[in-house]
Amino acid sequence: MPEWLSFGLKFAVIGVTIVFGALAIISIAISLIRRGNDAWQKHEEIQKEAATDKEQNIDNITVVLISAAVATMLQGRFHIKSIRRLLPAHAQKGPWSLQGRAVLLGSHVVPKKR
Repeated sequence: MPEWLSFGLKFAVIGVTIVFGALAIISIAISLIRRGNDAWQKHEEIQKEAATDKEQNIDNITVVLISAAVATMLQGRFHIKSIRRLLPAHAQKGPWSLQGRAVLLGSHVVPKKR
């Protein structure tokens, strides 16, 4: 066998070995990352389940008020699109409740941004 042919075969075998070695290392790295990702997702699932099991410590009215305040700060003033009655027509209306509602609604007036 000529010398140049044996050198070429050795060089090809070394090259193929290096390529397959690199592919094996990449395959091992991907499998380790996949295992870590699966473990991380299980951990996140457990945390989500634990978070949903907690009791709500803030009432719905507070959530609505905070949402309205944030929306007002982000979007500016709101425009009234519809008006509806808060109390049924046959409900007793006392002056104290009406005045309290007027004060509460009047306190939510936000000045125009300039």
